[in-house]
Amino acid sequence: MALQIEIVTPSKVAWKGQVDELQAPGIAGEFGVLTDHSPMLAVTRPGVVALHGGPGGDQRMVVGAGFAEVGPTQVTLLVDLCEPAGEVDKDAARTALADAAGRLSSAEPGSPAYESARKDAELAQARIEA
Repeated sequence: MALQIEIVTPSKVAWKGQVDELQAPGIAGEFGVLTDHSPMLAVTRPGVVALHGGPGGDQRMVVGAGFAEVGPTQVTLLVDLCEPAGEVDKDAARTALADAAGRLSSAEPGSPAYESARKDAELAQARIEA
């Protein structure tokens, strides 16, 4: 039995399908889900979601921060963005990472500007690694 996956952004269902396994970036580290997983909720961070064993073969998606709702036969990721890893512009990601690093160095830790720059840096790094 396969897992039913939905990756949902604020504007659309970005990806929907069945896979044998999902790996996602949680704030406490990467986590994997197989069929019959115990129900859980997790906070996710920007990173790469790996989808294994689907009808189209293995796929990788870059996602923003959000939440994962896991059940025995389904996973729903509610994230602020989702894009196929193969469509990432690595040069633009490197530029975004350098910009975010500059903003991080000049912002006060814990401030809204610092948190925004940190989030942008994590997303840029995920795009580079995709």
